[in-house]
Amino acid sequence: MSSWDRSRSIPWSRAIPVSPATASGEREDIDLVKERIWRDLSWEAAQDEKELKEQRELKLTAVAADDADQTTATWGDVGESSVSTSMDNNDVQHRMQRPSPRTSSNVELNFLGFVGRPYQTSDLLRNAAFGATIGSITGMCFGFMGSLSSASSSTLLKSASRSAQGKFVFQGTYRSGMFFGAFFSVFHTVKYATRVLVDPGDAGEISVGSLAALGGVMAKREWRASMPYAVMLVAMDAFHVFMKEDGKA
Repeated sequence: MSSWDRSRSIPWSRAIPVSPATASGEREDIDLVKERIWRDLSWEAAQDEKELKEQRELKLTAVAADDADQTTATWGDVGESSVSTSMDNNDVQHRMQRPSPRTSSNVELNFLGFVGRPYQTSDLLRNAAFGATIGSITGMCFGFMGSLSSASSSTLLKSASRSAQGKFVFQGTYRSGMFFGAFFSVFHTVKYATRVLVDPGDAGEISVGSLAALGGVMAKREWRASMPYAVMLVAMDAFHVFMKEDGKA
């Protein structure tokens, strides 16, 4: 039997897929690579769409100028109109042939003067929903543990009935869940806004988001008691992001 016949009889469907490896020999996270490629492709698609829009506007401007020159040549002096029309046409053609600095560099600055990521409402809603979900779940755990600790240490609650104690624990749990859900949703929303406007990287996004969210917690005196849990939540998110970037998570 030839090598070709032997290769055809190999059950390739049972082969175990192997993830790609880097130059150092370590395996990369396929999901992380897919996410990076998707971000780059979406950014390039947005830039191409803006370039096509600019080219269409230039063509419409050239057509409008051509029509205006033809009207002037019909009702005005034939000699002067034809000279001005040819000069305007040459100017428009020169502008269309001259490459735009934004098109040549393929980079467009936003109104702040930075190169950010393309904005998408679906991404904004997904980040806000993710922060609200994770924050509410974690906040409910924090509130449940804190309510149990308060119920066990308070002499007034010890003498209360079981239903009163359960109501106290339930109120503390869902209030903490709502508070930390809103806090973490704001944190992730500010992170996404920073990525769209400036795109400073993971460290910059986490810094700006934590300053905005933690500053809101410090704004009211009754919220400052939750500051340790809020800092812990931000630290957990930062740890997850950097471990994911290093390929360890």
